[in-house]
Amino acid sequence: MTNDNSYFSEIFNRATDAFQAIQNGIGAYLAELGSIKTTALVLFLMTLVLAMCLILVWYVKSIIASIHREHMLEREYRAKLDNRLNKKLAPREDTDNVNLRETDKNELESSGRRRTKPEKNALPLDFDWKKSTSKNGKEVKIPAPDAFQYQFKPQKLTTLVALIMNMLERGVDEPKIAQTIMYKNQHLNSEDDIIQTITAVKFFIYLCVNGRFHHLNSHKTLPQEDAALFHLANGDCSLALVLMEELIDHKIAKIKLMCEGREQDKAWCEASNCATIFGSLAAFEHNLLATKAFELAIEMNPRNVTAWGRLGDMYFREDMTEKAVWAFSNVLNIADEGIYTQQIANANKMMASYYGEIGSRDIAATMLKNATLFYDSIGINQPLSEQELKIVDLIEIKQFENIEKIIDSLFVSKNFRQNGYL
Repeated sequence: MTNDNSYFSEIFNRATDAFQAIQNGIGAYLAELGSIKTTALVLFLMTLVLAMCLILVWYVKSIIASIHREHMLEREYRAKLDNRLNKKLAPREDTDNVNLRETDKNELESSGRRRTKPEKNALPLDFDWKKSTSKNGKEVKIPAPDAFQYQFKPQKLTTLVALIMNMLERGVDEPKIAQTIMYKNQHLNSEDDIIQTITAVKFFIYLCVNGRFHHLNSHKTLPQEDAALFHLANGDCSLALVLMEELIDHKIAKIKLMCEGREQDKAWCEASNCATIFGSLAAFEHNLLATKAFELAIEMNPRNVTAWGRLGDMYFREDMTEKAVWAFSNVLNIADEGIYTQQIANANKMMASYYGEIGSRDIAATMLKNATLFYDSIGINQPLSEQELKIVDLIEIKQFENIEKIIDSLFVSKNFRQNGYL
């Protein structure tokens, strides 16, 4: 041990002597140099330092460029995951629709005899396209997407409700309506938003047509059903929400008087469905109100898959990612694949967006593929054919002029008096 210490001490002393010799040599060299040589040496050292700084700057810029390229690739990947759902709807209402007809709302809201049944000759066209399959059973050839360039301004869902009601009255099936609304909306809303909006409007029409709002509260003056439908067609869901709220309260009060058992459970499910429709209508403008409605629907029926999915949509709108993932996870856990295919597709799409953001790209790609397969199967994202575009344009030309006739036709339509939701 003593020999080792002596050895290291000797090495240290030699290093110190060498360093001191170098220092003395440099000092002697500088002392012998004149002022010109000293200046030249200083300039050389400054040039060397500057060159090193430039090399350092180039290195840092290369690192930044590499990070930027990585972010660009990440953004391209997220675009493939279709993150358009995270877009927030602008709070301002679209004022470009100049076709709204000036109508006396007081006349519609007043109680009394409803308008008489109109003649069904408003638009004598061949609507063979309204079903998903053609007459001869052959698959209709869909033109390439590049053939149709969307040149018009996207329309919000609130301005498309009248078109939904018009097509429902004409007996067009829901996948074709969804495809048409997506064409007009151009992904301002997600596929799930559009499908659920169509379902909510159809459900509310069914309730109005079948007199489910009659005699709910004799102490309270409620809006007339046709007035509520008229306002809904013009993008105002307030009267519809008043009727739905009263119906939900009536059902809850009735359920509390029932004995526990199968009938009560069925009644809770019906009330939960009504709360889900309330939320889908409220989602036009009131995210918080819609969220509370979906939470109420789940409280009444914890296995309401649609309410769980819609609640996840609302959470995503409000950037509450953790709660949204929790809601969509419940959809995937409790949903029957054979019954809730659309809800599962929406949950997969939204969860794919989440997994893509946290870096789990394999999981995200698989979930997005499953969602895309469903949406492709119903054709919601396919372009309309030239003939379909012409028909939609003809429908829209006079839809607000004929909205009262359309509403009257809904009240006598057999489509809404058979196979109802409740």
